[in-house]
Amino acid sequence: MNRKSSIRAILLRKECLLFFLLLLPMFTKAQYNKVYADITANMLVDMGFENVVWSEDEKERVYVLENTPWRLQGVGLAHAIDRIQKTGLPEKGKSCRIVVLDNNIPQISLIYTANPDSLKAAPGSYAARSAWDATYDLGDSWDKVKKEYRMNSSLFKVDVVVYPELYLKNLIITQIYQVLFNLSPAIEVSFWNGMKLTAQMVFPIYNDGYGPWAGKIHPGMVTLSQSFRLPYRTFARASIGLFNADRYGVDLAVTHHLKDERFSLEGRIGCTG
Repeated sequence: MNRKSSIRAILLRKECLLFFLLLLPMFTKAQYNKVYADITANMLVDMGFENVVWSEDEKERVYVLENTPWRLQGVGLAHAIDRIQKTGLPEKGKSCRIVVLDNNIPQISLIYTANPDSLKAAPGSYAARSAWDATYDLGDSWDKVKKEYRMNSSLFKVDVVVYPELYLKNLIITQIYQVLFNLSPAIEVSFWNGMKLTAQMVFPIYNDGYGPWAGKIHPGMVTLSQSFRLPYRTFARASIGLFNADRYGVDLAVTHHLKDERFSLEGRIGCTG
């Protein structure tokens, strides 16, 4: 009786081991996909992208990022697509989506729904990049990932930007141009999603004919703005502070992108003094 029990126990262990071995390839494949997604997200951070996070469900994999290292948005997104195509695509049957942020507010998403293996054959090529469709719709995955921890967060980071300013006017017959050249450094910082504080000072470098006030150091734009993403592809931005041309006040701008995303409606209202 004891011998039969031991034989049954051995057979049961063998069956459990065989079942585990059958599941092991599926388990390791899923684990490998997650590892590669983590590696891709960290590579995006190393490239300089901010607010990076990724998530995945049974339908698609989503990457969230904000382009700050490249001045042109298209160039930055091209580098991000190349990186994701090389190491960060999901397995067959799942789509891949890139949600692009601006000051932590989602703007557009790039989505690829075909077989990812076709992208791996020619990473970085024009044909592969063109396979991604851009849209203002974010899909359902954004609601699942928007509260996740974001690597290389842009919050509380202080950016220093120097703006050169050149003014020319021709009001005197005996003089071709009157010239004003300024350097206007500004600090920009965000304390929460969509918020930006901008403080600028104007340093005159050369003043010929623009009066004594323009030749003195004075504040430029000092504003506090808040951006929103509203339903139905609608965006809004409210600003208050000191604007250009020595004007102060409040400003509200709203943009709605139509279903045909080549067209949009924009409204703006403000009060300045």
